[in-house]
Parts: sequence; C-alpha cells; structure tokens
Amino acid sequence: MYPNDGDKAEDLISKADIVLYKSKLQQKGHFLFFNDSINKQVKRDYILDAQLRSALTNNELTVVYQPQISVKTGTLIGVEALVRWNNTLLGPISPNEFIHVAEDIGMINDIGRFVNKQSMQDILQFNRLTNSNLRLSINISPKQLMEPLFVDDILNTAQDVGIKNQLITLEITENVLIVNVKKAQPILQQLKDSGFKLSLDDFGTGYSSLSYLNNLPINEIKIDKTFIDKLLTNNQSESLVKTIIAIGKLSQMTVVAEGVETKEQYERLAHLHCDKIQGYYFDRPLSLEALIAKYK
Repeated sequence: MYPNDGDKAEDLISKADIVLYKSKLQQKGHFLFFNDSINKQVKRDYILDAQLRSALTNNELTVVYQPQISVKTGTLIGVEALVRWNNTLLGPISPNEFIHVAEDIGMINDIGRFVNKQSMQDILQFNRLTNSNLRLSINISPKQLMEPLFVDDILNTAQDVGIKNQLITLEITENVLIVNVKKAQPILQQLKDSGFKLSLDDFGTGYSSLSYLNNLPINEIKIDKTFIDKLLTNNQSESLVKTIIAIGKLSQMTVVAEGVETKEQYERLAHLHCDKIQGYYFDRPLSLEALIAKYK
C-alpha cells in the first residue's frame, strides 16, 4: 500500500510479489497485505530453499528414532523414523519448517528416499545386534505417495537393504486421502499386498471419515498429541480418545497414542486399552547409537 510500504513503484511491486508468493502457498484465491512478519518469513523461505538444495550432498540430514512402547508389556516394540536437519549457516531447523519447503522445490522425494534407506539400514543393524524384530515406522508425504515410481522405489530399497517388508509401517496423513482418495487406494493396496503395514497419522485432526477405515487397507491409527494433551483435563478430549480406541478395536487396527508426556497420561491410556504409546514420558527421539545403548 502506497505510501506506507514504499513510495517507488519498484519497491511496491517487489513487496506485492512477496505477498503473492505467500498467499499462493496458503490457499488459492486467498489474499494478504504486506507486513514485516510476512517479509521475514518469505526471506527465510528463500534462504531455506537455497540451503536445502545442498543439504543431502553436504550430509546435513540425519535420522533419529522415537521409541514406541507396548502398553501391555511395557517394552520397546517399534520406532518412528524422524528426519533432522542441522544446517551450517542456520543451525538446527525443525521439520515443520523445512518439509513444506522440500515439497515446494521438488526435493521431498530425494529426502524421502534418504530417510527410507537410512532408517531401514539402521533398524536392520539394531535387530541383528539385539536379535530382535523391532518395527520401523516411516512417514510418507502425499507427494511421495503419488509419485509413479514410489512403490517400486520403496520395494527395491527394502530388498537391497535386506529388511523384511513386514517390519515396516508406512505412515500417511489424511491430506493424501482428501486430495485424491481414488488414486491413493490402489497404491495403498499394492503396498499392503507387498507386506507393508499402513498407518493413518494424526487421526481425528482433519476431515476424518470412517469410510477411509472401511474402504482403505489401514492397519493402524494414531491419536494426535493435541488430544493426549487434554486427556486428563477435558471430558470431550477423553471421550474422543475413547471413541478412537473403540473404532480401532472394532476395525481390528492397532491404536497408537502420540505425545505422551506424563505417567498419568500413560496410566489412563493403559486403562483405556490403547495398544502403543510414544512420547517424551519414555524417550525423546534417539540416534541409532543411543537407541542401541539404551535398549539392547
């Protein structure tokens, strides 16, 4: 807006371009006015874009593992693989910040392939060292899943590494189902037929439909941390958690609670017969070395 944002055409057009870029990322048909916070965010996105392009070649990405505990036995039965980025210029950067940039610039598939291979190698090593069958959960973005060669890629990676498909759970979010459930269904079925387990992440936070559970080959549903945070203080949240667990039991699906941080939350979820728990009450995400040292 003239004159608050500038008195020269070049400045105004430049700032209009910045908010145009930002508004397109948020929603088609949306509008924004330029302000300093948007300016800083877009400039940071540009820096992230430039730095992320060389993150793999510079070995800046690593994979850590969030333990998943069986409620029934209290023992480690699986881990969720989580990617971390520590950039030489910007320092540690949250996945919540850089994953969407990776999707925008077309790097999500390269990062996904790195995470898939690294995590499979790491958990195979853990299982051989400990003579166990620890399960591995890997997050798959909607853009990854819809890639024409995704199924072939992940099958070949598992075969090359030498890990059993049956030990791997692929986590998807509702976004992929909302965007194109008809296209996703045969892909998911092919993955399940190949031995992979399939998990619906953040269940209940989006536009969950019970038809997804009825029509798609889902093995597991994950209760989002936002429900667990209010489990002991909000009757509605507790009712929702009870309902999700009941749906899982009736559908013969494993139910996992994310973001468990206190003994009281754990005990309540155990009382409600949740199957698996993950969260800081047990452990923060661990490197492979720390995982082996603690759980071998």
